[in-house]
Amino acid sequence: MLSSWKKIPQIKRHAIVGAIICLGMLIYSFFAVDSVLDFMSRTVIMMLFASALNIILGFGGLRPLGMATYFGMGSYAYVILVVRLGWAKPLAIIGAMALAMLISLGVNILCLRANDDLAFAFMSMGINTLLFTMVYKIPYVGSDTGLTGNVRLAFASSSRGNFYLSFGISVVCIVLIYLFYHSPFATVLKGSRDNLERLTFVGMNTQNVRLFACMVSSFFVAVAGILYAMRNMGAFPVMFSTNTSTEGLVMCLIGGMQAFFGPILGAVIVTFISTQVSILTNYYQFILGAIIVFCVLFLQNGLLRDDVTRNLDEPETNKKETAKK
Repeated sequence: MLSSWKKIPQIKRHAIVGAIICLGMLIYSFFAVDSVLDFMSRTVIMMLFASALNIILGFGGLRPLGMATYFGMGSYAYVILVVRLGWAKPLAIIGAMALAMLISLGVNILCLRANDDLAFAFMSMGINTLLFTMVYKIPYVGSDTGLTGNVRLAFASSSRGNFYLSFGISVVCIVLIYLFYHSPFATVLKGSRDNLERLTFVGMNTQNVRLFACMVSSFFVAVAGILYAMRNMGAFPVMFSTNTSTEGLVMCLIGGMQAFFGPILGAVIVTFISTQVSILTNYYQFILGAIIVFCVLFLQNGLLRDDVTRNLDEPETNKKETAKK
């Protein structure tokens, strides 16, 4: 049975697994109460957040310690435009995305200037911390209590409607991320992760490659931030917290950075522990910490190891020759 499954092309295996997951969540949502739907909404949003973060973590080889910058920027920009400035919600979504991408361009150009992975990590974390402190102190954006209001779209005002909105957009974005993984650009990005110097020697502008990857990742993270603001009916400082960035990294670590479904599985595990196990015990962080230690010691590639960078268009004969070698 397992051998027959492995004979199926990778893209078809991913499509089958994805369809089963989506169908299962949809069927379960028909019978779920509002509290469960809110949990499911958070889960699918975190799936998108982790998948987007993994673009530059698993493929780019960078350590994005400040991805909450774009998560929080998407949330706060959308809520401010709707609540403070009175923009129409569809227009506010466009405006929030444009602002988030503008901030992403400036931040990533600054962080990538040193051309050093460690510098990128701490520069992004420093900017993230700066923005978190600003939103925590400035009264216009709600200070430490955040900014709330009716920011859900009219057709998604209920918990059920909001779940279907979050689910639909997250699925579409994750599919787009999957297509990005199998694009020629992703192969170049993986090359910058494996051997940056060699890629430079062949005439590739590695700065632009990494910058574009960071922009793509930031775009989907900002989408997740807007969805999260709709779910919570507002924007709160925790969305800018470095803990949010760290949580995304942990999701990728646990699930597997080299597998398409790795961040998705990690998001389910971490979200479940953070929201459901925390109800049962105050030591839920001990459980999460133990899982992280176990993965670092014994499962450094995560729970899933299916390489998403495999060339899906490779002829079958070449695959057999590679297997013989």
